[in-house]
Amino acid sequence: KQVVESEPHPLVLVLQEQLEVQKVEQEKIKEDIRNLSEGQEHVLKNQEDISSKLNAILAHLAKNP
Repeated sequence: KQVVESEPHPLVLVLQEQLEVQKVEQEKIKEDIRNLSEGQEHVLKNQEDISSKLNAILAHLAKNP
């Protein structure tokens, strides 16, 4: 028997295209999550800095009423 190369079924082409779109969207979501995580780390560092400064101010005020 001779195997005849045939074009993929149109549904297969549609599914492949949808899968590619999903992959792109998933990569964008991963990047967004990385950015959010980095932003959250920045916020936490700022909170720690502010807390440290506030504690220094309060300690100074307690010594010098």
